[in-house]
Amino acid sequence: MIKTDQDLDEIGEKARSGREIGEDDIVYMYDYADINQLGRIAGSIAREISGNKVSFVSNMIMNYTNICNVRCSFCAFYRTGKENDSYTMTIDQVVSEIRKYYDAYGIKQLLIQGGVNPSLDLEYYLNLFSRIRDEFPGLGIHGLSTSEISFISKKARISVRDLLDLLRKNGLETIPGAGAEIFDDDVRRILNRPRGSGQEWLDIMETAHSMGIRTSATMMFGHVEASINKAHHLLSILKLQKKYGGFLSFTPWNFEPGNTRLEREGYVKQRSSSEDVLRNIAIARIVFNKYLPVIQTSWLTNGIEMGQLAIIFGANDWGGTIYNEKVIPATGKDVGNLKKDLIIDAVRQIGMIPVERDNLYHEVSVF
Repeated sequence: MIKTDQDLDEIGEKARSGREIGEDDIVYMYDYADINQLGRIAGSIAREISGNKVSFVSNMIMNYTNICNVRCSFCAFYRTGKENDSYTMTIDQVVSEIRKYYDAYGIKQLLIQGGVNPSLDLEYYLNLFSRIRDEFPGLGIHGLSTSEISFISKKARISVRDLLDLLRKNGLETIPGAGAEIFDDDVRRILNRPRGSGQEWLDIMETAHSMGIRTSATMMFGHVEASINKAHHLLSILKLQKKYGGFLSFTPWNFEPGNTRLEREGYVKQRSSSEDVLRNIAIARIVFNKYLPVIQTSWLTNGIEMGQLAIIFGANDWGGTIYNEKVIPATGKDVGNLKKDLIIDAVRQIGMIPVERDNLYHEVSVF
């Protein structure tokens, strides 16, 4: 039975009263709900949570290697190690690259992740993180995907818990949400992810949360998933969030098909529409509500104007500045660099107050 806009009002009332949004409700919002009404409900919830403030972080991305043995069908970035443009940065090279931006732009967060590179051992990561911590005090290391963490622990023959403890002692502060994609195995099989890797993502995040390590959550949409898969994904994250409260933010980001095997094999012919992007932002806000208060705009794949619209549709964090990012450009999409002043202007243009934060979402400056 197809629901009506009256049902969407009831879903909105559920959200406002703190009741959980069910699987059927989420599928309805994806498949039938009016996008403008979704935006009004989500925007209202966001304003209750954070008022007219929109946060951002002075961030830089460090893709320290592009060599990866996972070879996801949605990734245009990875190399096997045999190609001319394969690379792995030394610790000195990483430090030199950070130094270009750290003082000049007041960088507060370093997002560092690459590929699952079988030639790198645990000592590389421990020495890398401790060097960054020592040379750039105050820089929050937001590091490593769950895929990288899983491989490092297996290669070093230690548990994920012991690995995370070592990484934290050497400078790791938080863990990004990369590797989540869509949790259901039928989708992950087409994405060329190992069976059970979705649950592994949740297990690693739960281990981190149980240790007091905060993390981010993501969802990649716009490929081969169905609405029910996205519903399962959101509810799995919500369940874990209710247990520990360990997720700092959630970012739904749309798949970029350029130069990927999914595109070459005809699974995906075009990128998500603007409406799809806003729908995913709004539904995430409605589902997570105050349990996971920060929803990021994912402007990186959609541009500044869509970032502004995402704020109106329920997001309340811009994400971060961008310097020298390599993963998205591998798809053929030029993202360039985005400095702090441009974010401040973009947020002000829609009548909101820009707030700079640090890696742990503490306020640094209010503009």
